[in-house]
Amino acid sequence: MQDVPKPVLHTFQERKAKENTRLELRRINGYFYIYKAHNIWNKQLKKTIKITQIVGSITPDGTYKPKRQKTNISTTQVYEYGNAQLLLNLSQDVQNATANMSLKNELLALSIIRAIEPGPIRLAQTVWENIYLSRKINANLTPKNVSNTLCAIGNMVEETYELFAKLSPETGILFYDLTSVLSYSKKLTLAEKGYNADWDSASQIKVALAFSTTTWLPVAVDVFYGSLKETKVLKYFIDRFPGADLGFVMDRGFNSYKLLGDLKKENIHYIVPLKKDSTLLPGFAKMAGTFEYGKKRMIAFSKRSKRPYGFLYLFEDPSLRGAAEGFLLGQVNKGALSMDDYRAERRMAGVFGILSDLDVEAQEIYEKYKEREEIEQAFDFMKNDLEADKTYLGRDDAVRGYFVVVFLAMRLYFKILKRLRERALVGKVSVKEVLYALSKMRMIVEASGNEYLCALPKKTEQILEIFSDIVTVT
Repeated sequence: MQDVPKPVLHTFQERKAKENTRLELRRINGYFYIYKAHNIWNKQLKKTIKITQIVGSITPDGTYKPKRQKTNISTTQVYEYGNAQLLLNLSQDVQNATANMSLKNELLALSIIRAIEPGPIRLAQTVWENIYLSRKINANLTPKNVSNTLCAIGNMVEETYELFAKLSPETGILFYDLTSVLSYSKKLTLAEKGYNADWDSASQIKVALAFSTTTWLPVAVDVFYGSLKETKVLKYFIDRFPGADLGFVMDRGFNSYKLLGDLKKENIHYIVPLKKDSTLLPGFAKMAGTFEYGKKRMIAFSKRSKRPYGFLYLFEDPSLRGAAEGFLLGQVNKGALSMDDYRAERRMAGVFGILSDLDVEAQEIYEKYKEREEIEQAFDFMKNDLEADKTYLGRDDAVRGYFVVVFLAMRLYFKILKRLRERALVGKVSVKEVLYALSKMRMIVEASGNEYLCALPKKTEQILEIFSDIVTVT
């Protein structure tokens, strides 16, 4: 830089020697400023870029003036209140069940945070300090302690299964979902080669979730080696949850029909959707009647005995038929099917089958199967930040502890969803909207100790009416 006054240049050189870092002198509108500079790698641009930050200024006579730091003279604090208070009140059963567990405060706090903000768990402390509940519950959520907490919870195998038992109904059908979570950590012994639904053979972890159709809430979660087959995992769950009226609702990937015979011998119920190419499906489906599902959506059905499994339920959805016929015509156009093949296969277009030992109305079977779609979506939503948390999940016990937190957060999520369903608001108001609206119910805390709620937006008041018996405005 030319024409820099000697006093300015002298002061700048002194600052460089004192700071022992990379500094730059800039002239802006006749004034001289000192900037601190460093380089970082930009993943998107795939190149190194320079980042600068102003640290002070130098007057023409050489006087250095450091950048004035902003100060907050206000001692009044504002916290999110309504969202966490709703979740706290809904978690009373969990509080009772964990009353004698160590780390119960951290477990409760992490579960509430996970339900509010299902982002990287390393940000737990930031979220926690922003809600009023952090003033009432003493929970250490520093990054280091969160990591230690997850490991400790993951090692409490006996205690967590006792917790599941306390939260589970004595009998009832269970939804069962087994998902694969890819892992690139070389430290996890749980992560093993094993094929998933996408036929990806990368190292993975198997996570199993059981969900009660009696309470409409999750009842258990566990983590398994990635190479374990579904049948082994399912048998493990059966041993953990014995009961005369126990049952499982499987997904379309299930194909161990031999296991169904074993389940039937043990009086364990099952609802198993068949793959499209299953040999158990007939070539033609003669429907026996119809029922209404959802918003004026008509479904045709039939039911027939299917030894040795029990019953075969067939369902025809007109909305699926058009798409299925379109796909078949596309195969004809490609030369993969003949027109005779098309005419044969279109008989079952839009039709799918479900095997079950239950002798009930077809509509009940259909609804139980469709309900698991919501569960799968919520489960995916809750676990989608696993990769972002890999720093804290480099150990098997931390992974187990992580999914216990996810499990409890899902219970809170579905308790809100249950209330929305009772008020016929599903599809009109989402769980996320509820928590967001209630986050605007804020508690103001003054230095004097005086506390009061701020004025509420109209949308927040409307949401509060739905949960007026759970969260009150005082």
